[in-house]
Amino acid sequence: MSKIELRDSDLPAQIAEETRRLINRGILSPGQQLRQSELAERFDVSRVPVREALNLLTAGGVIVHDPNRGFFVAPLSSSEASQLYRYRFLIEGELFRSIEWPDRSQTAALNAMIVKLDESLENHRRAEWIDGYYSFYGTLFDLSPDKVIRREALRLIRLTDRYRVLATEIRRSDERMKAHLEHKLMTVMRSRDREKLMRVYETERETVMSSILAVLAGRGL
Repeated sequence: MSKIELRDSDLPAQIAEETRRLINRGILSPGQQLRQSELAERFDVSRVPVREALNLLTAGGVIVHDPNRGFFVAPLSSSEASQLYRYRFLIEGELFRSIEWPDRSQTAALNAMIVKLDESLENHRRAEWIDGYYSFYGTLFDLSPDKVIRREALRLIRLTDRYRVLATEIRRSDERMKAHLEHKLMTVMRSRDREKLMRVYETERETVMSSILAVLAGRGL
């Protein structure tokens, strides 16, 4: 088992983030038990910060804790996915109504991020895509003055990471993987048409959610 080097002085927070990455990459599967001794060995730390990290992830809904059996990666659920995405729609809709139109340098930075998203998707670099997706929306939502709402939106993005990757499973084998929604958002933002921006956002988000729910239904979840 390869060790992961931790540099941050806040070990529990960094262990929690690295564990989240392992879950998002599919290395740790839904329902899999997370043994503190194994994680301590993986991260080359004692069990104390590992347990604190697991408690952080439990509070965030990423893992579940059974007092008699231990910690487990939270199972995937159509009900949870639907509720998380509906909540995201509400929160993100508020941000899209309040964001300021990006200037030339901000637009260039966002477009550069989309290029990297496309490359990550095309080359099936799942973890890189997840991180790039988070960075893109963090930058985009920073155009809004509503910083409290922005923080909640980014928290919800993290909670939907492991669901979002499911949408890629129903792409046709001959279809080029692209960050379709992000391309459309930037195209509309150039026109500075708020109503059209909201229509595109709502339509595309519903498509993404439907795709994810279809995959979960196919798995009997």
